[in-house]
Amino acid sequence: MVTFYCDEEMIPQDRRFFYEMLPYVSPKINRVVEDGNGILIECQQGDREEVEKNIGVLLSMIEEGCVVSSEPGIKTLEDHTDEETLNNVPIFDQLLERGDVRPTSEGSYIYGGIFLKILRYFDAKIDDFGRNTFSDIREYTFPALHPISSYEKGGYFDNFPHFMMFQTSLENDIHILDSFAKEGVGDGSVFKKMRMPKNVLRHAACVPVYEMLEDAVLPNDTSIEFLVSGKCFRNEGANVFELSRINEFQMKEYVFAGSPEQCEQCMTQAKYLWDFWQKTFSANTKLDTANDSFFASNYKKLQLFQLLGDSKREFKWKIPCHGSYVSCGSMNFHRTHFSKPYNIRNESQDYCYTSCFAFGIERLTFALLSQKGIDPAKWDAATHSEISKYVTL
Repeated sequence: MVTFYCDEEMIPQDRRFFYEMLPYVSPKINRVVEDGNGILIECQQGDREEVEKNIGVLLSMIEEGCVVSSEPGIKTLEDHTDEETLNNVPIFDQLLERGDVRPTSEGSYIYGGIFLKILRYFDAKIDDFGRNTFSDIREYTFPALHPISSYEKGGYFDNFPHFMMFQTSLENDIHILDSFAKEGVGDGSVFKKMRMPKNVLRHAACVPVYEMLEDAVLPNDTSIEFLVSGKCFRNEGANVFELSRINEFQMKEYVFAGSPEQCEQCMTQAKYLWDFWQKTFSANTKLDTANDSFFASNYKKLQLFQLLGDSKREFKWKIPCHGSYVSCGSMNFHRTHFSKPYNIRNESQDYCYTSCFAFGIERLTFALLSQKGIDPAKWDAATHSEISKYVTL
């Protein structure tokens, strides 16, 4: 095994993005760590030359994707970072020791105990708020599997190839199946006899909505609202960390379609839920402009468009024991990004605008417990009272 540091002079300005992309550079990278000396890479001695070559490819892709204009910085729109947190000690190991969280595979967990109760609170609260705020909201639970052909139409592979996870199975061949039944996985060669995947594991809850609206003509005088839920999957690679970043997670979204003004109004109404949580829980949070981790070859331009257009904002909660903030929800203004490929228009034959308001249920749960602790008896009265309305503590 060998470890080496990336040349600091080579690291691009967007250091965070570069660091997050490194685990996707080569399967021969065993570990990526950032410390006081820089970004450390670990691999086998014989693989170092290939790994360094692939890092060079990543740097070239980033450079080629640059735009002339300088990229504007992320701005904090609302700042509640002066709120004192009730708990400041790590809770992840405590949850594991109690059995409230049990790992099954990397970045995938079983939930029980206090974690499951708080997860159910957020799930129920989002449903309750959505129904009370948007009287005609349409509710759906979507499956994890989604056709690859549909993902291509939505442009997801272009922008997020590094997140994608696929569903497949063994070939329908009696000899292959019989061998597998008798010998099991064995040396792993059986996995070379898998069928070409037809489905992707959905990475965001809202994906099917735009297909459901394909060729629809929406009324001019009102917006269309959806409340959607489902399991989502993202290949986080070596970026998996506690419950802040995992491969399998639950997501809920409010999705809106209509005029620009209608979508803006709906998003403003949805944000009252974030405001409610911040005030009720005295939560240490902030609201930032944001951008997605687009793939290297075109991320600069796409991030620039997001930041200039204020098309993405993130609701970030502090994880006190690490002194860091994690995005637990996002506001996403798509404009006509989805309505054009899916031909979603209004009665005036103009393309509709769409937007979505997303919640990461595990992240919200982990963030709240990180700030309050895992013993409800020690919580403040306002937090205990609000959560007790939905679950038995």
